[in-house]
Amino acid sequence: MDTASAVRTRLRFDSLEHVTTPDGSGRVSVRLEWSGEFFEGTVSCLETQQGVLKAASQATLAATLSSMAVLASDQVHLEVVGVKAVRAFDGWVVVTRINGSAASDQYRLLGCAPCEREEDLPGAAVKAVLNASNRVMQQRVAR
Repeated sequence: MDTASAVRTRLRFDSLEHVTTPDGSGRVSVRLEWSGEFFEGTVSCLETQQGVLKAASQATLAATLSSMAVLASDQVHLEVVGVKAVRAFDGWVVVTRINGSAASDQYRLLGCAPCEREEDLPGAAVKAVLNASNRVMQQRVAR
């Protein structure tokens, strides 16, 4: 198979922006890319480690769902059940759980992503959500 003609069937993590607002809260924006099109999700957050992880997960899911509206023919509903950063050995692992439905299908998805530094946890949360949700995305786009 010619790799130049292979079509990517998964969303790609493009960028993450975390801004602290003057009132002490924050905002997380995630941008995803698929075939040159960009999809963005933005969520407000509490300025705690868990608050930023949750916002990064929800912003990723918002961007994913906006891409599904454009790329897939049927409606998909996904929601973040939880996200958790776990210290493992000398690094971190972010684990996320997503529930979803599409037509008559029900999904219970789990995604995870490693990172080395605590500062990289929001990006790992984005990757964990994509690891879970891209499975559904790939099925829907293939139809």
